[in-house]
Amino acid sequence: MNEKTLLYQITETSKFMMGFVLVTKQNNVIVVDGGRAEDMPLLKEYIGGRHISAWILTHAHGDHISGIVHEFKENGGADFDIEKIYYNMPNYDELMKKTEGEVPDLEYFRRELSNLVGFNSILPMIGDRAHVVEQGETFEVDECKIEVLYTYHDGLYSNLMNDSSVVFMLTTPNKKVLFLGDLGPEGGDVLYEESRDKLKADIVQMAHHGHMNVGMEVYAAIMPEACMWCCADWLYNEPEIPKYLLNREKLRKMQRERMYGTTVTRKWMDILGAKTHYVTKDGTNCIEL
Repeated sequence: MNEKTLLYQITETSKFMMGFVLVTKQNNVIVVDGGRAEDMPLLKEYIGGRHISAWILTHAHGDHISGIVHEFKENGGADFDIEKIYYNMPNYDELMKKTEGEVPDLEYFRRELSNLVGFNSILPMIGDRAHVVEQGETFEVDECKIEVLYTYHDGLYSNLMNDSSVVFMLTTPNKKVLFLGDLGPEGGDVLYEESRDKLKADIVQMAHHGHMNVGMEVYAAIMPEACMWCCADWLYNEPEIPKYLLNREKLRKMQRERMYGTTVTRKWMDILGAKTHYVTKDGTNCIEL
């Protein structure tokens, strides 16, 4: 038994990875994403051989889930004691049927879909531990309650994988923590329209590492006291419009508008009065919930 509920925001050992380990008072674990293969040794240190009651995967990008894919391909995930893996991914086979004109940028769309191949390949090994979550679903792990506020919406194709992120509220007896995954502007619009009355939280995981992410109105609905940024130094301090976002005409053609660097998001959070910032560039953060 532990006296406190502790959330570890794991620092990156690979480029802008995202991984969290929550240890409950009953000494069970909730993992969120986990990063790439090279991030697994550090993640395992914080899991510490404990029982993993829930491993939540937000979406299929490699910096979030290629680590767990690697572990299952290596040894069937034998290094982990996993009870359930929670996720909601787009349907690869159905979406691969999309043709030119049905999506804003077919080449990019199919490249995004390719991220699902690795995850789909390990589903037979996961077996009955797999659980596809639905929007509105709730489940509990010891003193922690998880409510799913958003899952993939068909038709959000311009930023396919990021906008398929599972968004969920983690509630403990003392704190509410909102995880936004890599949700982008369009997905953020849907989240706001459908669930804005449920977004208020003490702590927020900044969507898509704090850049090219949800709009300010989403953060205004959250009004957090603290922000969790999965950012290396270069990303946390990038300009308002980084080089890769300078071609605004190209972004408009791809229907990927309202995308800016972390400087813009950091200004939003200053305006909204967030006082504490946990940033992975500074190392692994331990947050008491």
